[in-house]
Amino acid sequence: METARRDPPPVYQGDLLTDVPALARQAPRGATLVIFHSAVLAYVPRAGRDEFGRTVRSLDATWISNEAPGVVAGVPVSAAARQDGYFVLRRDGGAPIALTDGHGTWLQWLSAEP
Repeated sequence: METARRDPPPVYQGDLLTDVPALARQAPRGATLVIFHSAVLAYVPRAGRDEFGRTVRSLDATWISNEAPGVVAGVPVSAAARQDGYFVLRRDGGAPIALTDGHGTWLQWLSAEP
């Protein structure tokens, strides 16, 4: 919190389906652009989620999503994860790499190599 107070990160208001590409172009050349979201896509209709996934994959970025099982289309997650209310951490829309708490209080890697 002290770091954020000393050097507050910029906050942008916009539409994730239309404004992310322009915002991504503002990243400094040579920087690793990371697009992270948690508990966001459940509020977007399925077609919009798919569109967002295609958009993010088209950018030169690392995409990290932390969403409830089934929210990001792709690899299925076990019924146990769905029942226990876990969230699923994915990189670049691929297979789940960790189970998480939706509010970030814990993370359980699914393999030794995150």
